[in-house]
Amino acid sequence: MSAPVTDPVCGMVVDPHQNELLYLEMHFAFCSQQCRERFLAHPHLYIGYPGCKAPKQEGVVDIKRRRLHLAEPLHAVGAAMVADDLLAMRGVRNVDVQGERVEITYDLLEVSAEQIEKELMRIGVKLGEGWPERLRRAFVHYAEECELGNLEVGEKHVPT
Repeated sequence: MSAPVTDPVCGMVVDPHQNELLYLEMHFAFCSQQCRERFLAHPHLYIGYPGCKAPKQEGVVDIKRRRLHLAEPLHAVGAAMVADDLLAMRGVRNVDVQGERVEITYDLLEVSAEQIEKELMRIGVKLGEGWPERLRRAFVHYAEECELGNLEVGEKHVPT
């Protein structure tokens, strides 16, 4: 039996054949398909370069927060499903569902917005009744709201 190895994305100890991958003639194994996908998207965030440690090796975390505004509130069962299913993803730190608002806090080095979006679509299918489209629209509108917020003219700071 082969010795366990560490998943370079999340740090879990895993079987060396679990979701394995050969990259630059180096063997890696991952706890989940999610971690494998995250690694493949940006491998050098996790393994660095000779003489240069990767951000993950340095202990860097990149916490992001997404606030989604739904056109209508989720019912209690749906809210619990959204929270539970998102929290089951590696890297998702917190999910707060209050009425029409869903706030997701996650570590970008462990999970991407694209992976969260896919999970929201899967949850929407489970919820039925048009929820896949409602969740998708809330996710898309978040990006637009951020862009508008960046364009908005604010008060200029005047030194006193």
